[in-house]
Amino acid sequence: MFMETNADISILIVDDSDMTRETLRVILRSEHYQVVGEATDGDVAHELAIKLKPDIILLDVVMPKVSGLEALKSIKLVMPAVLILMVTANKDQDTVSEAVHSGISGYIVKPFNAKKVLDSVASVAAKVRFNRKGQA
Repeated sequence: MFMETNADISILIVDDSDMTRETLRVILRSEHYQVVGEATDGDVAHELAIKLKPDIILLDVVMPKVSGLEALKSIKLVMPAVLILMVTANKDQDTVSEAVHSGISGYIVKPFNAKKVLDSVASVAAKVRFNRKGQA
């Protein structure tokens, strides 16, 4: 059977913490995902999402200027098909609920480990590939 590599999946990482972005980048690249960009706040995330058209966005909830929830809503307005995983230490039920209603594809809870990140991204990547086949 033909085994797809992860190189066909493009990912945008959005987090105000340099260390978190670097950790996510290293984890994702170790499994050959294509990290196409990084942003430190929701405004830049929105601009990069439109410019780079990633398959998946890893989006922090708490960031300066524009929050992850605000960015989520604005990105989903212009790119309804993009799959977004929220990355957060915030387990507040209202936040989780708002993110789910706004169309996230899943959650990665901080502190995370490589397995949790890769499992979450792999399940969303499978949806990306499924959607591509449906459009082919």
